[in-house]
Amino acid sequence: MRVSSVAMFEQNVANLNRQQSEFLKVGDQFATGRRVVRPSDDPQAASRAVGVSQSMAVNEQFSDARISVRNSLGQTEGALESMTNAMVRARTLAVQAASDTLSPADRASLTSELNGILETMLGQANATDGNGSYLFGGYRDDAPPFVRDAAGTIVYQGDERVREQRVDSSRHMQIGEAGDALFGQLFDTMQGFITAMEAPRDTPAERDAARGAIDATLRDLDTSLDTLLTRRASVGARLNELDSLDTIGGNRTLNYERTMSDLVDLDYVEAAAEYSLRQVGLQAAQRSFVDIQKMSLFNHM
Repeated sequence: MRVSSVAMFEQNVANLNRQQSEFLKVGDQFATGRRVVRPSDDPQAASRAVGVSQSMAVNEQFSDARISVRNSLGQTEGALESMTNAMVRARTLAVQAASDTLSPADRASLTSELNGILETMLGQANATDGNGSYLFGGYRDDAPPFVRDAAGTIVYQGDERVREQRVDSSRHMQIGEAGDALFGQLFDTMQGFITAMEAPRDTPAERDAARGAIDATLRDLDTSLDTLLTRRASVGARLNELDSLDTIGGNRTLNYERTMSDLVDLDYVEAAAEYSLRQVGLQAAQRSFVDIQKMSLFNHM
């Protein structure tokens, strides 16, 4: 079978284009540092890389969620610490107030400080996470959970449920606290304490009633302090858990990165050898193309 010069020319052009394409492909790999530049380079590896990339994105979302939760829990812990300090001071004042030796001026001074402590506690109970969401209002986090009614009594207007957020594939973590269960009795006790301090003590019966009220205040303050300390410990435990989840998430990210590298990253030693081979192939195809051109009959006329 005779092969025409046209057919030989077309065959050499196709070979030249193929060699040039393969050479440029390796060049692209060097430029990007990736073995799989286009899905067609390795469809199976490209498909697996898409799955790994999606998993990495989800892992990153959980990492961002933990940052947000850590911020909220940090704000919560700070508010609980301030509330605890305020209640410890209130208990100290309650011990002083139980004495019958206090003068009316002394009681007025203590009452004034107690009112200041109560306002501090109210401010902490209405603390936000820095983004405008109230920490202790449950799912109703767009308005102060504690307000004064017409009579001046502090009442709870938040939600009884607690907010949660997903911080890992199988972990939903409590973010805030339900303020009523946590502070509702802090406030009733403090307001009762102030009322007892303002009550007259002119008669033995009035003095006995005042002492009884202050004794009850001490017991209630101790109970409330125990509740606060328990909740602070819970917040601390969640913060520690977030650290552990961050470590796990970081290790997961490293594994994903290794897998992704194995799938699509370039082996420079292997690629260098391939580059040299393709360069030789391209040069050979170019010489062959030139030789074919010289075989035209016009060159022999």
